[in-house]
Amino acid sequence: MIRPLLLTSLAVLIHVSTSTVASAGVCDLTTNGATCGPSVLTNSAIFGEISPQPTGTGYIDPFLRLQNNGQEQGYNTSARLDDPGHPFQFDQKEPLNYTHDLLLSAVPVKTINGVEYREFFLDINESNSDRNRLLSLDELRIYLSPAEMLDSYNTVNKKLNNLTAIYDLDAGGDNWIKLDYGLNSGSGQGDMVAYIPNSLFTGAGSQYVYLYSRFGDHNTASADADAGFEEWWVGPASLTATPNITEVPEPATLLLLGSGLALAVRRRRKRER
Repeated sequence: MIRPLLLTSLAVLIHVSTSTVASAGVCDLTTNGATCGPSVLTNSAIFGEISPQPTGTGYIDPFLRLQNNGQEQGYNTSARLDDPGHPFQFDQKEPLNYTHDLLLSAVPVKTINGVEYREFFLDINESNSDRNRLLSLDELRIYLSPAEMLDSYNTVNKKLNNLTAIYDLDAGGDNWIKLDYGLNSGSGQGDMVAYIPNSLFTGAGSQYVYLYSRFGDHNTASADADAGFEEWWVGPASLTATPNITEVPEPATLLLLGSGLALAVRRRRKRER
């Protein structure tokens, strides 16, 4: 029996521990069920560590694969450059069915506590060792465009084909997310879910979503990229029904303190877990 991806993707929001760890500027997802957000700094986005199943072909729609050693970056697009040896601007990987344009209509909408979010999943692939299993997600930006096949990202002004990001992880500070491959080792297991407020996705007609991400900048935490590819994906249409949350979850929340983030628990514990 297939385990519903819908329920798994939301488990992190319902079964969340007040012991979630985060420090200034860091969203720490290196423990099972850890969450960060929502907060002003992250534009009210929610990030969570999860283990969605199943994640094989036919159940998910990969739209961006990245691979490099040390640092890696790139964005989804169906555009290919003229050089057959280097068809992408950065570290994206072929084939077309794994790195391509993404219609906004293909991104599921989930309602959490009365707020609508667009749902994105991330699967990381690192060496499963104490030294190398960590990975840092250092930059995450999402762009919305009526045009297809965008192909020019500016690393200085952070614009894609002169578009300004509708969501930026670094809005308000230099923030990053700490991930642990050891929690769900193996390709296709799923590691993180990102819920981005649907209110940011505006515009008439057909819109395309472009997601730029950069990994591996935090070498001091042994969180640089190695081994296999990182993959962003969305769930299939058959598993995108809006969930009915009857009990309000009380996730640990990242709040803006000075130039960084600090974890603030928004409830008093009635008992020790």
